[in-house]
Amino acid sequence: MRVLLVTWIDQLLQKLSILNPELEYCAIVVDEIEPAKEILERVGLPKDLLCPMTELKTCAEGLIYDYILCVQKHFYDKKIISELQQYDIPKDKIMSFAGLPSAINFQVEQALRYYQEHSAEFEIFATGISHAAHGLDVRQFKRKTFNFAKPSQDLYYDFQIAKRVVSYGKGHSTLRYVLIGLTPYSFHYELLRIFRYRCIFLPYFIALNDLHNFTVSADDYKNFFNKEYLTKKLPLSTLNVATPYVALSAKVIDQKTLDAGVNPFRRFFPETRDENVKILDDYLTLCEENNIRPIMFMTPVTEIFMNLFKNQMMKEFRDFVEQACQKHPSAKFVDGWKLNSIIQTDFFDCEHLNIHGAAKFSAHLNDIIEQLDAQGG
Repeated sequence: MRVLLVTWIDQLLQKLSILNPELEYCAIVVDEIEPAKEILERVGLPKDLLCPMTELKTCAEGLIYDYILCVQKHFYDKKIISELQQYDIPKDKIMSFAGLPSAINFQVEQALRYYQEHSAEFEIFATGISHAAHGLDVRQFKRKTFNFAKPSQDLYYDFQIAKRVVSYGKGHSTLRYVLIGLTPYSFHYELLRIFRYRCIFLPYFIALNDLHNFTVSADDYKNFFNKEYLTKKLPLSTLNVATPYVALSAKVIDQKTLDAGVNPFRRFFPETRDENVKILDDYLTLCEENNIRPIMFMTPVTEIFMNLFKNQMMKEFRDFVEQACQKHPSAKFVDGWKLNSIIQTDFFDCEHLNIHGAAKFSAHLNDIIEQLDAQGG
């Protein structure tokens, strides 16, 4: 496989060790040539591969390659990709590996491995996007709970994780409930359709060997990496399953804050709707078949964030949820948008709960679960 590597000098040696040593480089574009020469000499690559960042356009348009690999820090990765798109480079020719050396890439696999070894301890697990990742404090639940929610995680990967979790408990399952985090755009959102998020799905590939609707096959994708990197294991002792995944700091929540954040409408892709409706249906069926009660929920958000969503948009979302509950009578929906006990100081931005808000909302969910249990589940 022939590639054009675009990277910053920072951690270049480590980045090259993570990439497949059998890759053929047509050029390596870096920000600092002289220190890069020493690094290439150490790994046995010819120094004449190096090109300065000022020649990115010439390399991207004039060289022959299968893919451009952008291996940067997140800010620079976004900047380089934007520049490449100005040169009319096809999206499926650009591979983004921002934050490549990070332990974050192995945390989904680590979490699943931990759960597999401790599955008999848990009665509840949760999935969802950043709202659920930040909005659940597992310490507030009477029953031991594992939160698999992650920022930017879509329904497809929620379901893939859920299938793994359920399979680990076969024969000795103690699972009683699953918390399924949803947002108004859940049915219109897919991780890999947001081009700048392509660096985020690597943890799911490492954990699940799955590339949902991606332009590159899983087998081809593996060829970008050193085998030792893809099979790396984080120690289970480093996984903290108790501390909530929430922010301690707060931002000023106003229109300026909202404008500076991620516009949720960038996450709307109408073509994903039917597939995501089916994924949720399959998810609820999985729960039914394994005697697990599904509780779908939306975490509280600020009024500023609520006002982004038009009535028709919310009606469609609520109609899909209502239809799901009608088809699957064991399913329940908890609307955190209607929870009056959450106040402005319970958020760290316009759409995410802070540690105090997560504790309040999780206690509310716990009360609902205990009431259901008292009624016979």
